[in-house]
Amino acid sequence: MEPMQILGIVVLVIGVILIGIEFYMPGFGFPGIAGIICAAAGVFLTGRNVGERIMVGVITIVVIAVMLVISIIVFNSKKVKSPIKLDTDLSGKDLFIDGKDMEYLIGQKGEAITDLRPSGKGEFNGVKLDILSSGEFIVRGSRLEITEIKNNKVMVREEK
Repeated sequence: MEPMQILGIVVLVIGVILIGIEFYMPGFGFPGIAGIICAAAGVFLTGRNVGERIMVGVITIVVIAVMLVISIIVFNSKKVKSPIKLDTDLSGKDLFIDGKDMEYLIGQKGEAITDLRPSGKGEFNGVKLDILSSGEFIVRGSRLEITEIKNNKVMVREEK
């Protein structure tokens, strides 16, 4: 075996390993690009003529396809956590806080940190909330009281 063929095999193996790493990483980044370049260079350096290069290229593609199938099977099993796939299902009811869960805020006192025209932001016990007045303009810095929770909106009035 010639030294260029040995170099080609080493580069080809490195390329296949990098492509395998890319299967486990989300997105398409350095391992994928470097793996493709190394695999192509390895195929070119390994074969002495066009026929050998085609044969090595086909074998490389088959090996990469087998690696892909194995990684799909492994990630679809529940035993291995996939870095790409979300584990938990989010149903619609889990995406938003129910208005009943926010009723404890009624009566809380705080301060407007923006002007309310009629919406803005307020701070209540160190927590910043998007708030809504009942239509009147309220100046930033005014003392506020939460009066009701309506359709997940925090309604306030200026404290007198």
